[in-house]
Amino acid sequence: MDWASVTFGAFLGVAGTFGMLALALFPIMRRGFLVWIALRTLAFCVMGLALFPLELPDWFPSGAARVDIGEIALSLAVACTGPFLAAYLEDEPRLARARFWLTMFFPIGLASGAATALAPWWGWMDRVHDVLILSVILMLVATLAFAVRTGSRAARFQAVGYAPLIVVGLVVLTYELSTGTPMPYWPVAALFAVTVDFIVTGVGVIDGFMIIKRQRDAAVADVREARIAVATDPLTNIANRRGLALRFRDQNQQRPRGLAVIDCDHFKRVNDMFGHDVGDEVLIAVADGLRHEDVFPARQGGEEFVVLIYGNDWQRLAETVRRRITISVLELVPEVSFPVTASAGLTEIAEHDTLDSAMKRADRALFAAKDAGRDRLLVESECGTIGPHLLHSVV
Repeated sequence: MDWASVTFGAFLGVAGTFGMLALALFPIMRRGFLVWIALRTLAFCVMGLALFPLELPDWFPSGAARVDIGEIALSLAVACTGPFLAAYLEDEPRLARARFWLTMFFPIGLASGAATALAPWWGWMDRVHDVLILSVILMLVATLAFAVRTGSRAARFQAVGYAPLIVVGLVVLTYELSTGTPMPYWPVAALFAVTVDFIVTGVGVIDGFMIIKRQRDAAVADVREARIAVATDPLTNIANRRGLALRFRDQNQQRPRGLAVIDCDHFKRVNDMFGHDVGDEVLIAVADGLRHEDVFPARQGGEEFVVLIYGNDWQRLAETVRRRITISVLELVPEVSFPVTASAGLTEIAEHDTLDSAMKRADRALFAAKDAGRDRLLVESECGTIGPHLLHSVV
């Protein structure tokens, strides 16, 4: 195996990896520049195949026709460079002028390829091809310089990646325009320059992908935090009515066995004697007392709370958290000189129950508990009426 085959094989390996990277990222990033990368890579591969000193099958054109195919492929690669960069640069108003000039690369590149195709009949078209390619290179240098000055991160990557290719292009075109003959071994130099282009551009694309991923992750986190904030009571830091509804409908959570509506007894007395600031501290202490394993607490509004209760021993657990309210307030708000008690209404949640239907039954039980003297929990009887089912004795 000769050095040409080894070198071109290495080039194809880099180009194939680069092209597959672009195609693999397209379904994730949905960015048009990845399609232009794939087209540009294919054009450069055809150029290398035609211009590099390799033994090709008999069906592939030879001689001047083979050189023309290589130069037409080069023109198509140049044509794709402009749309690629126009879509790749940051979508910011300050780069609008740069994007406009980059879009002009495509028609100029196509015109250059057409000039090469017409050169067998009109020899002067070769010079037209060279002049058009040279103009694109100069426009590329000016556009990249402008974009880099404006702070484009993508342009900085491409300036590094394109530097060898720009240098080779300027040297080759200057030589050909001044001598009228092709520069020796220019396809080899161009192939190495394109390889550098592929590697650096690939790093830049991955860098851009990571930036997009970080931005997306931050946006998802912001949305998650916003959803939590919307579903959380800002005073007590437990769920509000919206959070309660979301938890009740959550298919990923076990369905609760019971629901209790809990109301602090004579809460107005706390506010009247100690002020609303202390009243808020009492509500925070109540919420803290309701936190318990297999219990999901929520603040309904004012001094009224709702808890979803899980597990088989749901009735006993409901009474436990109700009693914890008095203990929690006593420990966390010692300036309140009397015990803060709570009344509760409890109901079992059936399979057909909605949150509203369960809360209506629990509300009726709560009113019955208040009428019975407060500081107690009452639960609906199985027949659907409120019965004197006191749970103090089972705890």
